[in-house]
Amino acid sequence: MDKKTEELVKKLIKGKIKLREVENYTNNNSNEATRIRRLFLEKKYKVKLENIGKTVIDFNDALNRNIENPVGATQVPLGFAGELKVNGDYAKGFYPILLATTEGRLVGGMARGIKIFNIAGGINTVILKEGMARDVLVKTKSARDSYKLIRWAQSEEAFKFFSNKFLKSNRFAKLKEVKAYTAGIYVHIRFKSGSGAAMGMNMITIASKSAVDAMIPKVKQELGLDVTFISESGNMCADKKAAYIDVLEGRGVSVIADAIIPRKIIKEEFRVEPEKIVELNKAKCLQGSILAGSHGFNAHIANVLAAVYIAHGQDPAQITEGTQAITDTEIVDGNLYISCFIPALEVGTYGGGTKRETQQEALKLLGLYGENDDTGRTKLAFAEVVAAACLASETNLHAIEAAGELSKTHGSLKRG
Repeated sequence: MDKKTEELVKKLIKGKIKLREVENYTNNNSNEATRIRRLFLEKKYKVKLENIGKTVIDFNDALNRNIENPVGATQVPLGFAGELKVNGDYAKGFYPILLATTEGRLVGGMARGIKIFNIAGGINTVILKEGMARDVLVKTKSARDSYKLIRWAQSEEAFKFFSNKFLKSNRFAKLKEVKAYTAGIYVHIRFKSGSGAAMGMNMITIASKSAVDAMIPKVKQELGLDVTFISESGNMCADKKAAYIDVLEGRGVSVIADAIIPRKIIKEEFRVEPEKIVELNKAKCLQGSILAGSHGFNAHIANVLAAVYIAHGQDPAQITEGTQAITDTEIVDGNLYISCFIPALEVGTYGGGTKRETQQEALKLLGLYGENDDTGRTKLAFAEVVAAACLASETNLHAIEAAGELSKTHGSLKRG
């Protein structure tokens, strides 16, 4: 450790320099500042952080885009599960599936599911809705005033007014829907908007706030309503929380993935009758989830979403909405029909975490990195790939459980 670095570390320990101020002493070189903060932790807590320091991340770019006070990076094993055939509206062909996970057998199980679906002709996907939502919370003087505000906010006049403010904020923020709710004097105005290739949470938050700021003096002058701004997020979005409004109204991209797997393939590859899988889904994912009071009616969608999100630079916290998925099964002409409805896939192919080095490479491997994508087609294609991957893994787990092989499958994992 050179003398200058040693002096900075000492000042950090004594509290004379704040962690966020280290860049001021490194000519705004955040890679060097990251190293110094890491040395501070090592010195203070008497532990080596050698592996945390091994990273390809350029913190000069990541600072204030993805992270504050960086000290290094955490690595997660990345596995290749195979190429999955997707027959979608936007995703058409074979896509390499990467999963970032520490859970043994997740990649292997996905690989098995991919094999079976590819033999059966691939997974079909259809997008039902698309649009990022943000609920801006305001306050009126009375329930009657709230009712008047809601009627105006959901009018054609208001939609044109809000749309104009959205596009002035960002050319990709094309307003799609405005719905308002109240239980008294607080009014939740839920905007839903397109966001191009970006996931769009920050974009739509900024646009929504701008629209409401302009609305307040307008309704005061034209309707005589005294409206007070309360919050840019009133929780009816509903962001990073399991909420049934996202199932009904959608948030991000709402997708269905489905397929028919011939009985012969089910019996040969999964070693189980398709009727067993149908019964399992009914008893486990439907009845079991109902009895548990679950918001999700599936086997393990969260596993796949977390692994795919981390690998491809999505916000892992937003798997919460996505896990409210519904897996359904039927016997059709003796064959297995299986589908997965995912109402809220909040994904993007440009901006945010997709800019990071390894995540950008993963999206480029799919051919879906969204740079220069003004239409948002890469985002929609990525959502279809994610939904198809969920169905592949979900079906494999159903088959394993229906065949009574779950403990056997996990029994050979390394322990300790």
